Amino acid sequence: MWRVTHPDRLRVRLAKRSLDAWRRLEVDTGLRALLFRGLMWRDDATHDQVVAALEAEDVPHTVVDPDDVGRFFPGLRPDGRKGIWQESAGPVLASSALDAQVSLFARSGGRLSIGPVIREVETTGDAVRLTDAAGRRYDADVAILAPGPGAGALLSSMGIDIAFRPLLEQVCHVDDAARTDHLPCLYDGPIGDEPGMYAMPTPGRGYKLGIAQPLRPWLEIDHDRVPDPAVSAVISARVRRNFLHLDAAVRDAQVCSWTDSPDGRFVIDTLAGGRVVLACGDSGEGFKFSALFGPLLADLTEGGAIDPDLASFGLARFAAGGEAVEDSGGVGR
Repeated sequence: MWRVTHPDRLRVRLAKRSLDAWRRLEVDTGLRALLFRGLMWRDDATHDQVVAALEAEDVPHTVVDPDDVGRFFPGLRPDGRKGIWQESAGPVLASSALDAQVSLFARSGGRLSIGPVIREVETTGDAVRLTDAAGRRYDADVAILAPGPGAGALLSSMGIDIAFRPLLEQVCHVDDAARTDHLPCLYDGPIGDEPGMYAMPTPGRGYKLGIAQPLRPWLEIDHDRVPDPAVSAVISARVRRNFLHLDAAVRDAQVCSWTDSPDGRFVIDTLAGGRVVLACGDSGEGFKFSALFGPLLADLTEGGAIDPDLASFGLARFAAGGEAVEDSGGVGR
């Protein structure tokens, strides 16, 4: 799900810039990457912060009374919480979005290699050497590192120790795509001990929902991605409770992963005198900003100054004792 809505004003501003970048990418490649479906945000804990952030960045939105949510999201059952409706949100068409970016990469002379796992990074005054798990070496003038679950170990090879937290979560699809493709997205924040839930249409597949609760601890040797029927049952029960018109039967389920940084924010910085550009800790939403961050990271490889909106994502905050969070509550999905 891409969206402009967020309790952090900086993230709202970055999302607006990202939307412009996605539009440029679509024009440049002729491929569609985003759909517009709108978003209903219901979360007492962040409600005031979200309204303040949207107002500060001049983003149109509507504060919705608890009993009026169905006017914006047909079939959404009121639960006593106010909502925030914002139109700039929807699914990312993942395959098309990747194809668009790969096509620009190839157009610029890039060569895509899928499979090798980088285990070590070495730098000298004028070069970078990457070594993969099979012992193969890759030499470059500058490297952009955007690691996922292996970020902690990879950075440790460079003498940087940050407690990244890989996560496994499960999503499910319900109902028929013909009945759900037009529906808005939803973020329902936690209530008591119940985790938050995020939902969006997947074109041609159904309505996708996930609860912001880790499936189990992530282990590098654990390649099991079989969905847990108990989690599917919990999601199905939430559908029955929160949606008046959706068929709650789970049509399919999938286990996905991402990597949280210690404070739930991106990690973007330069290392080794600019020989290495680092971008990781995507916390489940790096893909939403990829059309924007790609050119900004490329600027850093050429010695440009870091974009002001990215400056607060640097490594220095961890040296200063950045606050750790257990889970983003689904805000990052």
